[in-house]
Amino acid sequence: MPSFTRHTLPVEIAVFAGDFASQPLAFAHLMDAAPALDLTHVEVIQSRDPVTRLSQYFPAPVVGALIAASTGHNTLILILPAAFDGLACPLGETELVWPLGEQRGVITRMIANHEVPE
Repeated sequence: MPSFTRHTLPVEIAVFAGDFASQPLAFAHLMDAAPALDLTHVEVIQSRDPVTRLSQYFPAPVVGALIAASTGHNTLILILPAAFDGLACPLGETELVWPLGEQRGVITRMIANHEVPE
């Protein structure tokens, strides 16, 4: 059985702000606006204090800037790179979401260690 090692990988994460009554409504809008997105790699954050969730992906200065930029909106949406094929995020500005730009962040993955047979 393989063992695993935690790896932190640098990535560009597309960030959007919006206003939604619930996470399911935000996901429904994403399905309509960008049907090619794999929603298993999308984070919808609705919290009065999103610092903990954002800190999983971004350093403190970026977290602060995102919170400041999203003032007046109740939802932050992070589109992780695995959510789409290609280099450009297929989601753009819509009537319900506004881009806050691509931000340099990290994702954590567990990667199997392969033993070399003797």
